[in-house]
Amino acid sequence: MWLLAALFLIIIIVTLILSHPKIKGLIGERIVRKQLERLPAEDYKTLNDITIKGKKGTSQIDHLVISPYGIFVIETKNYRGWIYGGENSEYWFQAIYRTKSKFRNPIKQNWAHIYALKENLSEYKDVPYYPIVVFVGKARLKNLDVTTDVIYSDGLFDTIMKHGGPRKLSGREMDKIFTTLKETSIKDKHKKRDHVSRIKWNVKIRKMREEVHICPQCGGKLVKRAGKYGKFYGCNNFPQCRYKTELDGS
Repeated sequence: MWLLAALFLIIIIVTLILSHPKIKGLIGERIVRKQLERLPAEDYKTLNDITIKGKKGTSQIDHLVISPYGIFVIETKNYRGWIYGGENSEYWFQAIYRTKSKFRNPIKQNWAHIYALKENLSEYKDVPYYPIVVFVGKARLKNLDVTTDVIYSDGLFDTIMKHGGPRKLSGREMDKIFTTLKETSIKDKHKKRDHVSRIKWNVKIRKMREEVHICPQCGGKLVKRAGKYGKFYGCNNFPQCRYKTELDGS
């Protein structure tokens, strides 16, 4: 009997460990790395988990691929349940049975990464950037209204390889970009911890402003509106400000 109890306890502990956000993130990133290792090494250079400075602070990028055809910026998400959202929505939603929760739009997260990269690579103005959002785990993508590539992990290799055509970067330029980003990446653990703390604080402030119907983007008033996918809250300064969100229980 005690063996069954011990086994049950071990299962619970392992489940709790694997469900921890940090562990889930590490698992997801490892799955994506395995996909990126399939890319031809002579034409594709990969950087994983880099943190770079931009004018608006630091930006943590899960994976970056430098190729002759452009730069691929990859945001990894490890979720389960149904996932749905829109290209320009402030939040996306995760539904597990009757429980619904929201999380920051990963496409917008990637846009912020690309802005920071452009600031650090300002001499390469004609290089195209390809944002990709990769879901690992047991997530099921439902009714996504997007033009950006939002895919499952097993489709990453093919998604990258479909972008070909004329070469935008020479081998020397690729090496220079790789070295520049690697050298400018923040390696100090304390600074990385500060980055995480800043992100959490900004999310908290954003939620607090939303709860009192204040637009976090411009300070305008959030008012109820009806759209293609149902009711939401949008800024009353539209179209100058296009901020919108869905407030639970409002």
